[in-house]
Amino acid sequence: MKALILAALLAAAPAMAAERVSLLKACETPKGIEFQGGGYGGISGVDYDPRARLWAFISDDKSEHGPSHFFLGKLDVRPGKACGPELTAMVPLRREDGETFPDRKVGTETADGEAIRFDPLNAELVWSTEGDFDHGYPPAIRRMKADGTPVARHVVPDALTFHDGGETGARKNATTEGISWSVGGRSLWVSMEGPLVQDGPIPSVAEGGLTRLSRLDRSGRLVAQYAYRIDPVQVASPVGVGDNGVSEILTLDDHRLLVLERSGIKHADGRYSYHVRLYLADVSKALDVSRVDSLLETSVRPVEKRLLLNFDTLGIRIDNLEAMAWGPRQADGARTLVLASDDNYDARQINQILVLRFTP
Repeated sequence: MKALILAALLAAAPAMAAERVSLLKACETPKGIEFQGGGYGGISGVDYDPRARLWAFISDDKSEHGPSHFFLGKLDVRPGKACGPELTAMVPLRREDGETFPDRKVGTETADGEAIRFDPLNAELVWSTEGDFDHGYPPAIRRMKADGTPVARHVVPDALTFHDGGETGARKNATTEGISWSVGGRSLWVSMEGPLVQDGPIPSVAEGGLTRLSRLDRSGRLVAQYAYRIDPVQVASPVGVGDNGVSEILTLDDHRLLVLERSGIKHADGRYSYHVRLYLADVSKALDVSRVDSLLETSVRPVEKRLLLNFDTLGIRIDNLEAMAWGPRQADGARTLVLASDDNYDARQINQILVLRFTP
């Protein structure tokens, strides 16, 4: 009998030890906030620096609501406390010549900031831009000082850039959506929002797709790359316009990442609804595809993934969640996970912040 009980406990151990995610609070930041010449909207990336106890919030504003920029500020993740950001500085994003990025209508490279991270090994930050497809500027990871002074620019590996003719390479508006430092900061994970052209079609309601998770060293050199299977589009659009892709990633340990998948569904009145899922991805058994030209034409072993949270089950309105970061730990040691939405500067959308409790 004792042997049977022990066997049952051992069998149940993985389930009992599984990570759990629950909602601590949800907040809306008022629309139309301007701070030091920059609009608070289009928030596509957030990160927390425990050394300075500061948050960074990057906007994907293409210099249409002030210069392309990010904010520094404070955020209270404690339950029962307001969680709207307390902004302390607006920092313009700058090109390598030191100039701010122009309005998208000018015709030269614009900034499309999609993710931002504090460097755990120094006082700098990195941010990703999806590139400027229309004007031929590739997706890149840029390094800067806290005041926005540019330090370096790393164009993503060739397979992940835009290619002439469009028969291979990255798709417009489906590129470097997420970045996250490895534990210890020796390498940087980069996620593509959607499949490369040669890796197959974009997800539909009927079928998902394969995108790539890349690990770069601190100089931007590709170390390893893995195939990640994106879910199908969550809900059919009444006007046939819907998508699903990876909107952010976040490192958990040496071989596991949190992956945020976001579906945007267009309705007949032009408004969008959003359906978001959080996955735990494990690369330890996946095939390195850094030398694989096409995931569509080659049999690959993708990253293992497990659903942690379907945001549709939270019982609240979910907007266009694109940003995700670890926050300060709670008193009992549980981690806080903070997510923010990109409202696209659309009056029908909201600036949303969610604070989740993550229990290993």
